[in-house]
Amino acid sequence: MNRLELALGCWQFGPSFGFWENQIRSDSLRVLHAALRENIRHFDTAASYGNGSSEQLLGHQLKRFSNTIGREQLHIATKIMPKSPPLVRKDLQKSLARLCTPYLDVLYIHWPSSDLDLIPILDAMVKLKEEGLIRSLGLSNFPLSLLSRFSEYPISYLQSPCSLLWTKDMHPLITYCREKAIKLVGYSPLGLGLLNGKHPNAPCDSRATLYVFDEGAYPTYKDLYAILEKLSEKYQRPMAQIALKWAMQQGFDILLLGARNKAQLLENLGAQSIVLAEDDSAALDGAAALLAATIPQDQDNLFGHRW
Repeated sequence: MNRLELALGCWQFGPSFGFWENQIRSDSLRVLHAALRENIRHFDTAASYGNGSSEQLLGHQLKRFSNTIGREQLHIATKIMPKSPPLVRKDLQKSLARLCTPYLDVLYIHWPSSDLDLIPILDAMVKLKEEGLIRSLGLSNFPLSLLSRFSEYPISYLQSPCSLLWTKDMHPLITYCREKAIKLVGYSPLGLGLLNGKHPNAPCDSRATLYVFDEGAYPTYKDLYAILEKLSEKYQRPMAQIALKWAMQQGFDILLLGARNKAQLLENLGAQSIVLAEDDSAALDGAAALLAATIPQDQDNLFGHRW
């Protein structure tokens, strides 16, 4: 198994879509600075996070450290929504300006779309790669059934949920990426923060719309939550660390950690030192599988997106 790389997910730096509202800028800065001190060098953002504000905050702060941390030491990834091919270059140029960098390490298509032909978009991205403006191409939130259509393209990264709340098609995705030599990047290992020990019930934000709070799934979600609470007590560790440790064991290449403040980030990093007993990992596997069985058939993603 490849060594897992921990990276910082930066959605919370640019609240959007009803998630991560009321984020405090000074907390975001402390999270980013702490990540750099903890030797995190992989940063993941998107143009849609806060309409570019996440990219801008990340870029300006990384620029501040450029005398001690060179650009070649950093791995900067961002995402664009699928649009007409001529807009791909324009969107990239906007992202490069906000991120204060002459190139990206990875450019992802953020979401698949059945309304647009993605082939011309990928062709435009390949051209940008040939020009040196991006180093690698990535796909985010693409279901396994769609990936085979793009097998001839140099896709180097695939981004997908890696969480106890969403294990649908996870193992086939891992197998596919191993066979194709694609790096698999997991996001939302705490299920958008629902597994941090504070949300046995639906929170008062967009997360309340997630399938786990539907009538058919909620009892199974509560069962999973109870197992996490029990293991938190057994190991004398925060519930978030138990859920994160499980995610760290799933075979992804890169895991994106999100944090709204410095304390959360440091707590998340502490999950690395936990050693879960095999029967405890198996109990979590079983609870996650039961929860996955309650996912509506027409959902391709934790957010309910259907390409």
